[in-house]
Formats: sequence, structure tokens, C-alpha cells
Amino acid sequence: MFFVVILGILFGIHFAVYDFCVRAFSIEDKIVQVKIALGLLLLFAGLVGSMILSRLTSNLFTKIVSVSFGVWFGFLLNLFWLILVAWLAIGAARIFGQSLNLQLFAQIVIAAAILWSLFGMWNVFHPVVKNIEIELANLPAEWKGKTIVQLSDVHLGGVLGENFLRKIVNDVNQLKPEIVVITGDLLDGSADGFESYVHLLDEIQSKQGVYFVTGNHEGYRGIADSLRILHGTKMHILEDEIVDLSGLQLIGIAYPQIGEHKNIRKIIADNPVFDSAKTNILLLHSPTGIGASETKRQDLYWKPNVDFTDAEELGIDLQLSGHTHAGQLFPFTLLTKWIYAGYEYGLHRIGNFQIYISSGTGVWGPTERNGSRSEIVAIKLR
Repeated sequence: MFFVVILGILFGIHFAVYDFCVRAFSIEDKIVQVKIALGLLLLFAGLVGSMILSRLTSNLFTKIVSVSFGVWFGFLLNLFWLILVAWLAIGAARIFGQSLNLQLFAQIVIAAAILWSLFGMWNVFHPVVKNIEIELANLPAEWKGKTIVQLSDVHLGGVLGENFLRKIVNDVNQLKPEIVVITGDLLDGSADGFESYVHLLDEIQSKQGVYFVTGNHEGYRGIADSLRILHGTKMHILEDEIVDLSGLQLIGIAYPQIGEHKNIRKIIADNPVFDSAKTNILLLHSPTGIGASETKRQDLYWKPNVDFTDAEELGIDLQLSGHTHAGQLFPFTLLTKWIYAGYEYGLHRIGNFQIYISSGTGVWGPTERNGSRSEIVAIKLR
């Protein structure tokens, strides 16, 4: 049912573009109308087909198809919202008795969509380094002034692959991190040939290692297959585990799988290694509270718990999360802000507890990011 709804929305957006072109450019020739309709229908079919194809196989052809239709998807969304704004402007002009040159107006709308899309594409392949300082209570002396680098939502797959990962590794190494944490969705879930370049993760130069927790997309790919590939690297994969790093406790909670319910607070509290008096950093893909009851996978999407009282009471000092992409594209920026009640991006403090939500290092879906920036987060501890 969900897939049918998505297909309906995508078809509706393509039809809106067709309707705008025909009306704004006063196209009355039926043959031209049919050509435009067929062109957009092919683009619709190609977009849907590319999504399916990327899940089935990986080769140069599927890579080209994924990138091409990812670009079209981004441009389509940008054009759609600008078309809505255009119709509102046209309606307002008519109400006030003003006339507009519709063809010129349409040309401006299309040009704006192209320029905005090019900017969004450039952002995808040029993540910024986000430098922040965080003061933590009871931080061991040996950790003061040290840097933790956070990567999240890299989404290596049909669009972002070996060259992108190589760039990320080089950028991370320049930061000389004490540790690197990857808070889920390292893989996109597609048949991406990741095994051929997974070894690049071992080139990350981190003094005390690289630590990883799963996100929802590792599950989409197949959690067993994802972990099989990732266990072939030197990364420390934390599956509801706690490690002590020179007095700093790193807590890694794996993302719930389909049908799985997790009592995260109990998982942490019952771990014999856990010490609430130490500095505790929680790695959890979704920017949600740990809760005092079971966390259901579906609730992490539409009914996220943004009450962090339990984490504070348990002695968690800092939570590092991702998942939201900070909306990635307008108007999804507004949607994520609403769903997560303002906890969709950035550093937040609640009493003695702090949480940093990354906008993500990669992208998912459209090859486009114009509502937020892709980032590598460098956290200096104080």
C-alpha cells in the first residue's frame, strides 16, 4: 500500500509539470502535448525503474541510471515546488487585476529550478566539516581537547560510491581524530558493489578506532548481509554493547529490526560494564529518547520519542544521532522539524544531557541537498 501511495505521488508530480508546461506555454498542438506527456511518462517509468534496478544488481549501467534519475528526481521536486509558488503568484496577480507574461514567467521558474538543483547537486559531493565544542561532566583528563569525528547517513550505494568514500576518508584523516563514530546508514540498501571498496574504511586514521552502529538502511539491505560485509573491516561494530575507552564509555545501540521491540534503557542499565558515574556517550541512529519502555521500529519514523529524561537520569552525557538528514530538501526540512519537534538537527542541551543530530554525510533518494548541508562533524571535547 505504501509503495502504491508513493507511485501515485510521483505520477501526480509529473502530471503537474505537464499541466504547467502546456498551460504556461499555451501549447495547443495535440501532437506536441502527446510528445511532452510521453516524455514525462518515460521519465516517471525510468525513475521508478531505477529505484527497483538499484536493489537488484550493480554494474556501470545501473550506476549511470541511478545517478541520472537521482538528478532528475531532485530537479523534479525543485520544479514542482516552484510551480506551486508560480500558480499562487499567477492567481494573486489575477485577483488584483494584473497581467503576467506566462511564458516568461515559466522560463524564469524552470531556470530557477535548474540553478537551485545544480547548487543542491554540488552540496551532495562537497560535505563541509562542522566544528563544535562540547563540555562534558567528569571528562577524563586524557580526553580533554581530543576530537571525536562523527559520520552519519553516508548512504553508500547507487549514487555515492568509491570515490565519495575515498574523499570522506581523506577529509576525516586531516582532522586527526581520537576516535571516529558512524551513527548508522553507512550503506544505502542497494546492490551497490560495496564489497569491492569496503577496505577503504580501514584507511581511516583514528587513534582509538572506528565505532559503528546500524541504521534503518542496513536493515533494508538485509542486516545479515550488511553485517557480514562490515565485519570484514577493522571497524568495531557495537550491537547493544558498551566499551570503555580510557575512562570514557561508548554505548552503541543497534537500530531495531522489523518486528523487533527494544527496551533501550534496560539494555544499558543491565549491562555489567555500564557506570553512570563515568562520561557516557550514546550512539543511536535515530535522534530519539531511550524511553522507559519498549522502542518500536515504526515509532522511530512517525511518532519519535523526544523526551530525553530517561537518558539524563541514567547518566548519559551525550547522544550522537543522525537519520533525519535535517530534511535534505525543502519542504522536507519543515516536515522533519515538525516530526522531531525541533530535534532534527544540531546540538541541544536538556539539563545535564546533550544530543547532537547530524544532517548526514551523504544523501538518500534525490541526488540533491539544498535544504541542509552534508557534513563531517568534528567534536572537540572539553
